[in-house]
Amino acid sequence: MKSIYAMALGAAMIFAAPAFAEVYLPGHEVANIVVGNTIEGQYRECGAARKDFMEFYAPDGKIQGKERACNQAGNWSKYTGSWSVNDGKFCVQLGLSDREDGCFDYEADSEGTLRRLNEPGVGNTNFKIYDGNPENL
Repeated sequence: MKSIYAMALGAAMIFAAPAFAEVYLPGHEVANIVVGNTIEGQYRECGAARKDFMEFYAPDGKIQGKERACNQAGNWSKYTGSWSVNDGKFCVQLGLSDREDGCFDYEADSEGTLRRLNEPGVGNTNFKIYDGNPENL
């Protein structure tokens, strides 16, 4: 994938060790990767309260998202939120009862995967990143 995302992730990898090490990306580097793009939550396994989701991170600090039950066909529920960088971390505020708001640690690997770490009640979440807003969220 040739894109701004690929360049930003490549630049971030200069500062991170290969294969998920204990080096977290600063919040501004996470913003450089996701802002203006869409992420898709890739859970390692489905379980109670796990949902598939896609979120577009707009440059103005807004998030437009949609979610549905994990690995289920059917209608998506839409939601909104906001993102920011606080105290060096990338933060999300979604206001959803089953998703934690807060500032999280992120890491990236040489394969182009972005991972949110240690989210309460969830653990780690892998993200697939799409250029722009292909889902028109």
